[in-house]
Amino acid sequence: MRKILFIITVFMTAVAYAATYTVDNLPIPYLQDKTQYVSNPDNILSQVAVDSLNLWLGQMEKAHGVQTVLAVVERIQGGETYDFCMALGRKYGIGRKEQNSGLIILLSTGDRAYTILTGRGLEGTLPDAICKRIENHQMLPALREGDWDTAMLNAVRAITKYVDGDDSLVGDTDFDEDTGALIGFLLCMLLGLGIIGFAIWYDERKKSYCPSCKQYKMKKISSYTTKNKRLGIRTHHDTYRCSHCYFTKELHWDENINSGHMGGAATGGALGGSFFGGGGRSFGGSFGGGSFGGGGASGHF
Repeated sequence: MRKILFIITVFMTAVAYAATYTVDNLPIPYLQDKTQYVSNPDNILSQVAVDSLNLWLGQMEKAHGVQTVLAVVERIQGGETYDFCMALGRKYGIGRKEQNSGLIILLSTGDRAYTILTGRGLEGTLPDAICKRIENHQMLPALREGDWDTAMLNAVRAITKYVDGDDSLVGDTDFDEDTGALIGFLLCMLLGLGIIGFAIWYDERKKSYCPSCKQYKMKKISSYTTKNKRLGIRTHHDTYRCSHCYFTKELHWDENINSGHMGGAATGGALGGSFFGGGGRSFGGSFGGGSFGGGGASGHF
């Protein structure tokens, strides 16, 4: 019994491992047949869907030079489709070198993740916002129902139509996740600025209060500073006078001049792809050496 359980465990582990793809073991049918753009090693898509996708993507390459790899798998190593697509682009250099017109579409059903990645030269034709809207409107409803065929057919149909010049998606003002996040950030920033502004106003209002006539008529009439180098202190002297009853008061506050100024080094980075040389083949299709700079969109369902 234990031996049988051990064999079953080993078998299931092997099956699970075999179903997890890396950029090195993912089949790329295009390299054997330049009319085959779809990688469907787990047979998740029906053959009818694969044939339609290959036809549409072939027409788009002939008309606009967009070279595509579309992959639908059960699982990928790491589970992050964006990273996987970037690595795939680096490995094969998908797209024509002069145009950087590569396109990678990946759906990992087990990881419940997807990415549309555009080459540098395709980002202007197929902007990130359009990719996101295609995902939200054409893919997500079907993905949530487990209808993989419809999700991919709808997405590719929308992409090919948009590249052909159909700008119907431009006027789409739907609040996607990115838009909602941006609005939330702006609201938080406005709230923060409002709090800071109120604090400044409240502090100034306290300074203008006259303890003699109980009115807010105090105004600064003079200001100077003195330094104590031994103690490392700069003292500020501000004089206020009430314009109503002429009551005068002085305010003094110290500043530590030896603490130094807190400065931060500016750091930053830009997500950019380097040039990826494509690997030519003596048969089938070959990639042209396109590069990717991170354009497109990703998501989970």
